[in-house]
Amino acid sequence: MEKPEPAVGQLPTAEWAAIEREAAALVAVWGRSRQAFATKVSSIQLQALLTIEQHKTINLGRLAAALGAVPSSASRLCDRLEAAGLVRRSHCEEDKRELTLSLTPSGRSLVEELQQRRRDDLARVLREMPPAGRIALLRGLQAFADAADRIMERQTPEAEDDWTRIAARLLA
Repeated sequence: MEKPEPAVGQLPTAEWAAIEREAAALVAVWGRSRQAFATKVSSIQLQALLTIEQHKTINLGRLAAALGAVPSSASRLCDRLEAAGLVRRSHCEEDKRELTLSLTPSGRSLVEELQQRRRDDLARVLREMPPAGRIALLRGLQAFADAADRIMERQTPEAEDDWTRIAARLLA
């Protein structure tokens, strides 16, 4: 007689430990690329750059909300990014009183460099995996992301982010 499968929330401790270990490995490979940028920009500065990059242009209030910061803190952060030549402030075409933020070519280059480094780090690990393992990983991650999307939609239907952008900012 076959033993029924336990509910996911009731997995044995060893299985929870395995899930946490494997998830940590993926997060570590994804986040490792950030180390190369530690001397260039702080984590919050990189989060701001990634958020601005996602939106192409964004106003200060929306950036502050995305970062979970108050507008005055976001403004000081943008002062530093502008002084470093990574962000440009411009008047909004629709409302000249509103300032928008966009990446400069240097800011865009920095973000692209981080994204390429992450892809390279992931590719290095994927090359070490057998083809069947890569396919299984992709299918498992797709199922995981689909389930997470359904949960996210129920919790925050107005969310604009996808998991890649959220992870990039959290691991910035």
